[in-house]
Amino acid sequence: MYVERVLFIVAPPDSGKSTQLRSLFLDRRFGTGGKVPSTSEKRKLSAIYHISNDRQLFLRLTSPHEVGETPRDFHRKIRAKTGAGRWCVAGTLQPRASKGMPDIIETTKLFSHEFKPERTRLLFLSPTRHGETLSDYSDGRDLLADLLAIPRVEVACIDARKREVNGLLIADFFDFT
Repeated sequence: MYVERVLFIVAPPDSGKSTQLRSLFLDRRFGTGGKVPSTSEKRKLSAIYHISNDRQLFLRLTSPHEVGETPRDFHRKIRAKTGAGRWCVAGTLQPRASKGMPDIIETTKLFSHEFKPERTRLLFLSPTRHGETLSDYSDGRDLLADLLAIPRVEVACIDARKREVNGLLIADFFDFT
């Protein structure tokens, strides 16, 4: 398994992470005719999408923090769903340690060490769908600086107050043309 690109949407629980990630379906390459699947349809979404002849995307809408996974569990589940070849990964994470998962800095370091992706992009929701900003949930730490110190990690903030405005921006990270 070769991981080329990883994109994680990062915010506290119930902030709109999976909604923002689902908005990547505005890009017609993902097979929904440019329509974002509703929350009720998300259970029917595939975990695997072919994004080119030799690349696949593993999509995971649930944060490992939400389901009580450890980093080892999280990595093992990704490996179990993927296989040989070139892969991209898209998912959601929470900024704070919770239920067996460390905070975003340690989670990113562990993921990078395990999979050695060429590029990792973390998109923080700021403001979140509730109007919270990064400073409201960063516990006074400079998360962006700490994350940018990790090799091959990129960090940005996106406005999540509207549901689908970031979809093509998110999808573009997986455009190799």
